[in-house]
Amino acid sequence: MLESNPAQAAHTTYRPDIDGLRAIAVMAVVLHHASPIRFPGGFVGVDIFFVISGFLISSIILQQLGKGSFSFADFYARRVKRIFPALTLVLISTLAMGWFWLAPLDYQVLGQHTMAAGGFVSNLVLWSEVGYFDKEAFNKPLLHLWSLAIEEQFYIVWPLLLWALYRWRAQPQRLIVGLLIASLALNLYLVRTDTTAAFYNPLARFWELLMGAWLAARHTQARGLSNPPAWQAHAISTLGLVLMAAVMLLVTPASRFPGWWAFVVTAAMVMLLAAGPQAWFNRYVLSSRPFVWIGLISYPLYLWHWPLLSFLHIKFGLDTASSWRFGAVGFSIVLAWLTYRWLEKPIRFGRMSTRSTLLGLLGAMTVIIGLGAWVHQQKGFADRYPPLISDMLTKGGRATIVEGWRDGDCMLDFELPPSNFKASCIDDKKPLVFLWGDSHAGSLYPGFKALQDSGRYTFGIGERSGAICPPILDFEPRPLCKSLNDASIEAIRQSRPDVVVLYAWWHHEPYDLTNLAKTVQAIKDAGVPRIIMLGAVPYWRADLPAILLEAWKKGPVQAAPPLRLKEADWQPGLVKASERMRQRAADMGIEFINGMDYFCNADGCLTRLTEQSQQPISYDYGHLTVEASTYYIEQIAPLILNPRQP
Repeated sequence: MLESNPAQAAHTTYRPDIDGLRAIAVMAVVLHHASPIRFPGGFVGVDIFFVISGFLISSIILQQLGKGSFSFADFYARRVKRIFPALTLVLISTLAMGWFWLAPLDYQVLGQHTMAAGGFVSNLVLWSEVGYFDKEAFNKPLLHLWSLAIEEQFYIVWPLLLWALYRWRAQPQRLIVGLLIASLALNLYLVRTDTTAAFYNPLARFWELLMGAWLAARHTQARGLSNPPAWQAHAISTLGLVLMAAVMLLVTPASRFPGWWAFVVTAAMVMLLAAGPQAWFNRYVLSSRPFVWIGLISYPLYLWHWPLLSFLHIKFGLDTASSWRFGAVGFSIVLAWLTYRWLEKPIRFGRMSTRSTLLGLLGAMTVIIGLGAWVHQQKGFADRYPPLISDMLTKGGRATIVEGWRDGDCMLDFELPPSNFKASCIDDKKPLVFLWGDSHAGSLYPGFKALQDSGRYTFGIGERSGAICPPILDFEPRPLCKSLNDASIEAIRQSRPDVVVLYAWWHHEPYDLTNLAKTVQAIKDAGVPRIIMLGAVPYWRADLPAILLEAWKKGPVQAAPPLRLKEADWQPGLVKASERMRQRAADMGIEFINGMDYFCNADGCLTRLTEQSQQPISYDYGHLTVEASTYYIEQIAPLILNPRQP
């Protein structure tokens, strides 16, 4: 991703087909981000970049070590001149856009991510943030810089290791193979035990750069390997192309990745590199002018495309039109070319002295890191807005969303097995209301608890809920969900509740409701006399505070955002989804309560419970706050605890 062809030409033979491979890699990533459904496997383009980077830069280091001309100062000076120009421009532009587009809490996070990007530790910061209530990917304009961080972490230690090997007259291939196997083994272990670590841990990703480094070491040791016979070159290139295409077509974001999928695509990339520039595909396709041109701007294109798509999503939410998304891709290509032509090339190959250039670039990056720290320390500059709106925007965040949820005890976040459910999650009281569902069910517990504490009703509460885990037996897409639900139905059998309340984000795309009827029958077989399905509460096209900020900007400065918002701000198809669930409940012979009936009317859905309230009913796209949950459960309590007699 990072070493462009002019620098390559200065140290090794320039291969235009490598720029063509960069073009495939960057366009795969960009198209995946623009349309994940149409291009589900495009994210493997990052792994292609890793191999290319490992091959090119290791080739340069090994050749210079062999000639006795390697210099650490020269190596890192070239890295700075290559990476910093476009990166500083994108970071400062993203901070500027965030000032106008982001709510204070989101802008505060952007400040932190700007610091992480400038220090090349984005992967570590993002790793520390992962969890169900972490901001979704599209709400992080600098999320994509995790890969740049891993590359630079690799290049902090890699030149030193190769230099030490040459000092000891050791064969680099042995070290490379050993490190590659160790890193790959760690990745294969983590991809089954901790997918987040498998993705962000640099030690579990270095093997992908080492795949390219291994090929570079082979070429350096035996030059003939870089020019195989023509028939072999064609065969190797074709096989590599087929494998790469197969992975892009078959892998999805739900696959265990990186793991073996990444190994296959990186092996394919090694084949395409090893085939050499004379292989037919390499010579006539990858080396063609369009592919080479995209390859030349691949680095700034990678930097620009994600912030533009992210800000579009932040503004328009789930219903961002494909024409806008692909328009953003086109604009990012224009910005990438302008960045390459008027910033990268003049700085890297201009007449200014290397010392002056380095001081300027390092100074600019220091200023940007300082700006990011300032934004973070000032909590996103909430005072940009009048108190009326700033209070509404700054009281959210994960801590507020999960307030009173019994998170980690009765509502289990990612990777937590059913053994984490506490005995206290089920009261020893009658009548017992048993709440079972995903995190949206967990958000209702504070409401049930407040009702119980009010003394107006005497009842016990049982709960089993899990993040992205609907109350459906044999639900497989999320690891551990099946075991969570098996434990939940067993808890129902043992506690024999009087009422089971089922609630989830029923219309969530990954949710397969095929086994819902089977689940309801299992509850009936457990002897439960009443089963109530809850339909949707308001679900928004984006985080509700962001929508309120957008709505406020359209009105008078001193006016509060609208108390109700109409269907244009809801998730698409919300009303129809609720009616489908009502029909499902009727078909299964269970009761149904539609949350929309209590938050919405002909004027729209409530954004706050009263005009005077400064707390939105949700701080994200649909989990109810404690206040909203309490209101909702109070409204439906008579239907749950005082059922109508037949």
